[in-house]
Amino acid sequence: MSSSTRAVLVAAAGVLTAVALVVLLLLMAGGGQVEVRLGDDEFNAGHVERLAGAVERDGPILFPDASPARARDVYLQHLGATPEEGWIAMAAQAPGAGRECVLRWDPATRTFSDPCGDAEFPEDGEGLPRYPTRIEEGRLFVDLRAEQAP
Repeated sequence: MSSSTRAVLVAAAGVLTAVALVVLLLLMAGGGQVEVRLGDDEFNAGHVERLAGAVERDGPILFPDASPARARDVYLQHLGATPEEGWIAMAAQAPGAGRECVLRWDPATRTFSDPCGDAEFPEDGEGLPRYPTRIEEGRLFVDLRAEQAP
């Protein structure tokens, strides 16, 4: 058998194996045996001490949504006495506002204002959708799957 014939046979076997694997995965996913998940369930915002220092120095931290939908920009606010307490994750737009209407933080009045309307929100984000937060091993996690109504 010539080397070119051998190369064609090896390539064909590779393609057939890949197709068989794809078909197998599709069958398993369709049968409920495989859970398809893209990305993490929770957003790991970082170390609470570093984040708390940044909020104290510069105000709430805006995290633009990096998902394909680009629909959940979030502000992280810290109002606790220690870095481990008092975290609030809230929507960065007023309810019903588009993504281009990211709230603006005013450090003088300690309020968020809507640039596309005249709504204002207090520093704790009352009136904005929120997301649950938790701290594990000194890191802040935000559950973006569990939006809580304002």
